[in-house]
Amino acid sequence: MQKKWALWLLLGISSLQINAQSRWYVGANGGVALSKTSTNDTLANNFSTRNRIGGFANLNLSYDLTRASSLNLGLGYLNTGYKIANDTMAYNTNIAKGFSSVNIQLGMSLRQGFSSSNYISERFGVSMNYNLDGIQNDTTYNQTLNPRFRLVQNEKARIYPLFYLGIVFGGKTEGGDRYEFNVTYQQAISTSHQMNVQYGEFFGKSFPVNFKGGNVQIGFTYMFNFGNFQKSEEYFYD
Repeated sequence: MQKKWALWLLLGISSLQINAQSRWYVGANGGVALSKTSTNDTLANNFSTRNRIGGFANLNLSYDLTRASSLNLGLGYLNTGYKIANDTMAYNTNIAKGFSSVNIQLGMSLRQGFSSSNYISERFGVSMNYNLDGIQNDTTYNQTLNPRFRLVQNEKARIYPLFYLGIVFGGKTEGGDRYEFNVTYQQAISTSHQMNVQYGEFFGKSFPVNFKGGNVQIGFTYMFNFGNFQKSEEYFYD
């Protein structure tokens, strides 16, 4: 009889733990973002494009459609940009530009577990960038005195769409929260900025490059299960 009662008690505790878990998750992620220009044509001799390191931070909301799939929504800050370098110069070798934007993401995750609490996940979806810096049509020189080259920049779109793909290595805590290490690639559908790199005597030579806003993000995510926010009911008896 005692074994029977113990079994019923164990089943009751298990059901309470299951019911406490929710399909909803809320959390945040952040990390570094690598971005660079794309070329319209062959770069001039001794010039090269370089990755610029920026960053990102997002608030995230997720809903589990099934045990293996989720719908994701994110809103946050993204800093991207580029560098154009002249490899023949001893100093002031590059011109670097950065862009700050609000980034909104909508997508899905597909998970495959390889242990009781760890999993691999694929992420994909669409996002939208809104440039916070305003219209940027300007000319930037590599140095103030005796500049060797300059960059003439024209902004083409302040709002531009992107799609993203990513891979996640994650785990689940005893309380049902999720933690994830992720790598995500964002590719813009349209061009954000067009530039001309001008060099030579009286800046008479030039070549075009453009910036589409594409970037690679490397970061960490922590998601709280909504069930953990529910207040436990306590009863007191005389």
